[in-house]
Amino acid sequence: MTSLFPLLTARLAQLPLWQKTLAGVLLLSLLFLLLRPVLLPADPDAGKLRLTVLDVGQGDCLLLQTPQGRTVLIDGGGANDEKTAGQSDVGERVVLPFLRSQGISRLDVLVITHPHGDHVGGLAAVLRQEPVGVVLDGTCLPYPSPAYAQVRSLIQSRHIPYVQAVRGMTLQLDPSIRADILNPPAQGHVYGTTLDNNIVNNYSAVLRVGYGRTHFLLDGDAQSEAEQSMLAAIPDLSADVLKVGHHGAGNASTDAWLARVRPHYAAVSCGLHNHFGHPHPATLARLAAHGVQVFRTDHNGAILFVSDGQTVTARPFIP
Repeated sequence: MTSLFPLLTARLAQLPLWQKTLAGVLLLSLLFLLLRPVLLPADPDAGKLRLTVLDVGQGDCLLLQTPQGRTVLIDGGGANDEKTAGQSDVGERVVLPFLRSQGISRLDVLVITHPHGDHVGGLAAVLRQEPVGVVLDGTCLPYPSPAYAQVRSLIQSRHIPYVQAVRGMTLQLDPSIRADILNPPAQGHVYGTTLDNNIVNNYSAVLRVGYGRTHFLLDGDAQSEAEQSMLAAIPDLSADVLKVGHHGAGNASTDAWLARVRPHYAAVSCGLHNHFGHPHPATLARLAAHGVQVFRTDHNGAILFVSDGQTVTARPFIP
């Protein structure tokens, strides 16, 4: 090696300037590739399941990333005012930049829990710019929302496969990761047929994602009636992480629900000083009584949960 270096130096000295520049670039590139394992430490979350609860204000948006690189976006945030929800820029301002920061250029699955603007308002921007493999939608009733209508139109115009999410469906995301749909029930409009907000919330798609011994339970805006239905129909609801239903409202996360789920962590997605009063003090009291460690997007920003199949760790953006 010591005799080779002077020889290379002498040969380089005889080259024209442009060839010297090209040779230098190539040598630096080779050196970077050789030293990359030292210069860039390995991703500590490689081979793990990640759930990020994004901070989208008073709304919901979650991203699942599997060890083999599959991606599932659950809702897209948005405005609470149904008249302006379709104009919300939360998709452009928050969701798309986050997807790009993760190197995501395609979503394998998009889940719409229900059609309220604070869950679908940011999805139009996502659908316009990100290829999507399939859409699962918990919406059971025709809902006159401009934001939801825009999303459905984009799904149709982009020829994205569309599936109604119902209890009993299973998604095999990776060989070792599955997501079970726990709500809405498959047997019809059990929560009612009017467009009352509580009824629409109860039809939310609820997912239980399992990896090894760990589970994430993602409740959408499901309230006590939906919780009662799942408690009666599904024996095992245990989860390490609970995405609290309906932004921590008082009519969700009942004692019976928390006793069956037994979460270690809970995530509440809500806006700072929101006019709904979310999360409700009674809900926070119930979570505390069940020994659950609570993270809130209005206090902690985005929240990352990481599972290696045995244990789950929580990493809030703001501790």
